[in-house]
Amino acid sequence: MRRTFVTLALAVWVFAAVAGAQLSQSFQDFPNGPAGFLMTDSEKKAYADLKTDAEAQAWTDLFWARRDPDLNTVQNEFKLDFDMRVKAADAQFSYGKVTGSMSDRGKVLVLMGKPLQVQQVAAGAEQSSGDRPNFIERGNTQIWTYCKPGKECKPPLKADETVPFVFTETRVANDDFLLDRSDRRNIQAQKVLAAQVEKLLLHPKLTEVPRVGLLPGTRAATESQQAVFDTQPRPWPEGAVVVAGSGVQSETIHPVWVFVQLPDAAPPATQAVGRVRKAQGGDVVGSFVSPVTALSVPGGRAYEFSLPVEAGEWKVDLALSGDAGPVAITTVNAKNEPAPSDGPYISPIFWGADVRQAAQAHIGEAFHLGGMHLLPHLGNAYKQDESITYGAYVVRPSLNEQGKPQIELQIALYSGGKKNDEQPFQAIDGVKVYGDMWVFGQMLPLEGFRRGADFELEVTLRDAKTGLTRSQKIPFTVVKGDAAAPAAAPKK
Repeated sequence: MRRTFVTLALAVWVFAAVAGAQLSQSFQDFPNGPAGFLMTDSEKKAYADLKTDAEAQAWTDLFWARRDPDLNTVQNEFKLDFDMRVKAADAQFSYGKVTGSMSDRGKVLVLMGKPLQVQQVAAGAEQSSGDRPNFIERGNTQIWTYCKPGKECKPPLKADETVPFVFTETRVANDDFLLDRSDRRNIQAQKVLAAQVEKLLLHPKLTEVPRVGLLPGTRAATESQQAVFDTQPRPWPEGAVVVAGSGVQSETIHPVWVFVQLPDAAPPATQAVGRVRKAQGGDVVGSFVSPVTALSVPGGRAYEFSLPVEAGEWKVDLALSGDAGPVAITTVNAKNEPAPSDGPYISPIFWGADVRQAAQAHIGEAFHLGGMHLLPHLGNAYKQDESITYGAYVVRPSLNEQGKPQIELQIALYSGGKKNDEQPFQAIDGVKVYGDMWVFGQMLPLEGFRRGADFELEVTLRDAKTGLTRSQKIPFTVVKGDAAAPAAAPKK
């Protein structure tokens, strides 16, 4: 007698000559790919009636919007997370001609997310019980554990709070790991999986994709509002500076952070118009218009922006206006990093001398690291009574047996291009911000450094288990009295 395996993923509703012959291949393939796991029965029927690519594009845009956890932001966090799950499944679960995201494990990962734990059971290790025969040909087994709907699971996991998903190879080393319907432990798993499809549909009555701005709670800028970028000559006060970097908002969103500082002599701005264009080609991917409030900094006012665009190279146009019209208009080149689908990620290392408490700040706000607001330092000059504070986000750090991150720090000091001192890698404590996101940081007091000399502080963070590292050299010169004014950013 041989066990019958029924692969759930390959049993997904298949469109034969569906969705109209006029649809291009990518749209014909849409319901037969990983996105098909998300589709309700009514959505499957609606998709079959589509006739043109334009209809299909509008339909899929609305399809993803209905699952967006926050319709007030331009980024769809669900879609980003979905794409990462598909990528991870393709990399880990593919076998034969089956792509990983279309496997049973891929389907469960797409719908349920990362399991709380994975148990490996060797072939033949499980004995038969009841009406469940122990087939000799059966291969290895994986048991994925998830929290039951409505439960909050905390270690140690309890059986009455969790639901197992049992995957078994049809043959040893087959690597197919099917969700075996003949395994009675999967009865509850299949019910949870079916219910998850409706659970992920957050806005079933949504009929139109919201038009939102890049900044949360804003609207996209109109063509007439974006016309301010054509102003000639562009106003840019002497001593004004703009800097941009790759930030962190979540495990999947790495926004562009922008910091603009205007001198005291410039009028205060009350409104900002912004847009982000692709560095290659100049296509606009998003815009916003928003009231702004200045942040008081030594020698001027600062304005910060966190722009959640996908990873890439960009041109960010910004116009700050006051009661009398535009105060400052500039374009800054920016680049933000992709979010890895698995394993540790160390963000760029941020530094400055002006550190402020920001316990009420939201994750992802520009130049905020946990409850710390670390304002960028403009220029290399510091006063002797200041300290250089540096920090970074670490996503999914390797953990030790006590659940503590295995992150190490090394610092080295250079002067005149030569290494003067170096400390070996040492374990460093971090602060958990949210989920698998941590913040690590320290400071270097400048008291005792020789004034007028040029130094470089090299900071390196390393995940001790994987060896992943991130380094940053921070140039600095200790000056007497006030730090020198920063150089003005070029007009573009």
